[in-house]
Amino acid sequence: MLKQIAIYSLLGLILASCSTKRNTVVSRGYHNLTARYNGYYYACENINEGIYKIEKNNKDNFTKILPVFIYPEQQKAKATFAEFDKAIKKSSYCIQRHAIKDKKGEVIPSSGKWIDDCWINIGISQFYKREIFSGLESFEYVARTFNTSKDKFVAMAWIAKVNNEIGSVSNSEQMISLLKNEKTLPKKVKNELPAIRADYYIRRGQYTEAATQLMACVRNTNMFNGVPKSKRARYSFIIAQLYEEQKENKRAIQYYQKTIKLKPNYELVFYSKINIARLLDVKRNNSEKTKKDLLKMSREFKNSDYFDVIFYTLGNIEEKEKHVDKAEHYYKRSVQTSSVNQTQKALSYLKLAEINFERANYQPSGSYYDSAVVTLPKDHPDYQVIVARKKTLETLITQIKTIQNEDSLQRVARMSESERDAYIFKVIDNIEKEEERKRKLKEQALSNNNSPIVNAANQNNAETNNNAASFYFYNPNTVAFGISEFTKRWGNRNYEENWRRSNKALSMDNSNTENTLITKIDSSIAKNPKKIKELFEKNLPLNDSLIKISDNKIIEAFYLSGSIYKEELKNNKKAIYTFEELNKRYPKNKYLLNTYYTLYRIYQSEKKNDLADEYKEKILTEFPESEFALLIKNPKYAEEANSRQSEAEQFYTQVFAAYKKEDFTSAYTLAEEGINKFGKHDYRPQFEFIKAMSLGKLHGTDTLEFGLKLLVAQYPKSTVTPLANDILLSIKKQKHPEMFRSPDDLNMKTDTFSVNFDAEHFFIAIVPDDPKIANAFKLNMDAFNKKYYSTRVFSMSGNIFKDGKQLVILKSFLNAQEVMTYQENFKLDKDIFTGDVKKELIDVFPILGSNMPVLYKKKNIEGYGLFYADNYKKFLNNTQKQ
Repeated sequence: MLKQIAIYSLLGLILASCSTKRNTVVSRGYHNLTARYNGYYYACENINEGIYKIEKNNKDNFTKILPVFIYPEQQKAKATFAEFDKAIKKSSYCIQRHAIKDKKGEVIPSSGKWIDDCWINIGISQFYKREIFSGLESFEYVARTFNTSKDKFVAMAWIAKVNNEIGSVSNSEQMISLLKNEKTLPKKVKNELPAIRADYYIRRGQYTEAATQLMACVRNTNMFNGVPKSKRARYSFIIAQLYEEQKENKRAIQYYQKTIKLKPNYELVFYSKINIARLLDVKRNNSEKTKKDLLKMSREFKNSDYFDVIFYTLGNIEEKEKHVDKAEHYYKRSVQTSSVNQTQKALSYLKLAEINFERANYQPSGSYYDSAVVTLPKDHPDYQVIVARKKTLETLITQIKTIQNEDSLQRVARMSESERDAYIFKVIDNIEKEEERKRKLKEQALSNNNSPIVNAANQNNAETNNNAASFYFYNPNTVAFGISEFTKRWGNRNYEENWRRSNKALSMDNSNTENTLITKIDSSIAKNPKKIKELFEKNLPLNDSLIKISDNKIIEAFYLSGSIYKEELKNNKKAIYTFEELNKRYPKNKYLLNTYYTLYRIYQSEKKNDLADEYKEKILTEFPESEFALLIKNPKYAEEANSRQSEAEQFYTQVFAAYKKEDFTSAYTLAEEGINKFGKHDYRPQFEFIKAMSLGKLHGTDTLEFGLKLLVAQYPKSTVTPLANDILLSIKKQKHPEMFRSPDDLNMKTDTFSVNFDAEHFFIAIVPDDPKIANAFKLNMDAFNKKYYSTRVFSMSGNIFKDGKQLVILKSFLNAQEVMTYQENFKLDKDIFTGDVKKELIDVFPILGSNMPVLYKKKNIEGYGLFYADNYKKFLNNTQKQ
């Protein structure tokens, strides 16, 4: 009987301890034990599996400084969703079953040892799933709720890491500062803190401080609590990269060597060796051994994916030694052997482009720039400069080709009819030969396909396919994957020659116009000589008017080419040749005066006074009344002209000020005075514009419309004409709204921001990403909230937005009315906009919670400003009327 009582008592005790409403020693012990060895342990295992998979599949970009921590990219995070979802599920289950609660149903933080760990695991999993803000909220919950547990420091470390990752370094700075000054940090956090700080400093561009922190990690070789060897090798490599950025090559080489000694994976060893070779000081060291080693590496099969990097490095060394031909050879080898590394291929193309540019070989240089831009990452530091140069060369090459084509067409047009017919028949003959060649190739291909060997191969292929072929090109799945990858990388490209080039005009094909015409002839008429002759002759300038058009094209192309050489490529030699050739061929061209003056200035700058005087005399003799002649005669002419300009400008300022004050009568009178006083002056259209606008304000829309139409007709190219056209368009829309309705109007509503004044709202501010301004603004906002909204609990966060701006978000408000009231109070507070925090630098808006992701994704703050003006200002006006 006693035994049964004991058993029942024990069972009762066990059952009682399962309850999460009892905060006793037995209950806490039971829940801690089961939470640790069930939910927490298995969630950790799942997280470790996910992180291992991410690190294993990670492909570092060695042309940039490696990231301190390896996180998945948004597009690749999906691959590990399963592992992290399991971790979230197990951690959530553990919290539900083992978190002891009080009578109000709220968790007692001190009652469970593993509940905060489970929350941290949820945060980590969400972060790796790239649900970054959810993860951040989980970590913040732990740091806020479990404030007596040491695990709060783990959560704080993750808050710093997450803020680093999203670019909100000002937030991570606060957290790092708290952790740095804490003396009771867990060892895990203490060991990781230097790496977190290094990550922070790298994102701030403070490379010396980052290197110092990483050195602390590399020195931490404790067998039990130290940094693992693989991580120390990575940190050592990053330190070397940081020193390389600061041009401290000697120290950079030391750390690359240290990386190799730590025996990391082969990729890190390979790039350490390559970077050591690349940093070789060719003035002090013999480069032959390095080159020999690199060439040896280029013959090793294990380096087959890195041949392009090896040849690129050899090119770098040869270039440093001024062996430009050899360098060009190796850069070409790099391009030829590049297979998987598109960034490297772009860099090799870029080098070829630069070499040819320096040699003034602009056509091949333009082609190489074009190829480089196709695959060059848009975050390359010189991307915009490279694209600009590519466009310049593209324009230049187009002009050169125009000259070549028009010259060729004129040459054919000048032939006698019999010579032209002979020439055309020769072209036709070439077409027929080309067709014959293609036909034979096609027959040869068909013949090969029908040969016994090929048939046997096909039969084998069929069998292989039936047996789930493994050879790439026989496996439809792998072929489909290859096509998908190609499309992803290169887009939809036609099956044609030079498919890789974005602009076929930049092809290095030097074919003349005749050959170009051949390629333009449709194959359907290729066997009809009469039609080909008609087509050919249609493009020829066979009469005077067509010759004149062709000449004008050549003149324009010459002048534009010369200007590009002079102004953008800074190649005076080419500019001189081009302008002089233009004037030699067309002595009465419309740019004669401009070219004379340009040549005069070029020769002056090159101290060739005889030639400069020659062009000076031509200007004074042939164009004595021109502005250039006046400028040569009177060097102060420009200054005096500017003085007259300045007087008109000052007068216009008065006119504009009157208009801005809405004193339209005075503005009209002054504008009239300006027109009479300065006559045909650069400011005449501006005076006319103010006059038209003032009259419109005084007498209505019809008068405004008439005045603006007159302005547009008289001054079609003035700076105010586009604005006048916009106003005229608005008037037209106002008068005839039915003409501007689009069938897509209804669909557009779903593509833009939505309106719901009763739903949750946030308050946002767009502030300059300057710590002085952003931090001061946040402090002022925090003080404002504490002073006037002390009973409210707000969540404030700041993220990098775009173009040197930060987005500060204050959450949350019940509805639009509440946030609009807050905004009004905020804008009127005198303590917010003080010191560096200038009102004109900061935009503030209320925003619907569901509109926040749209704004963050599109980063269209101007668009949201218009949306806000259209909807919220009306809402505020209506509310105030009520």
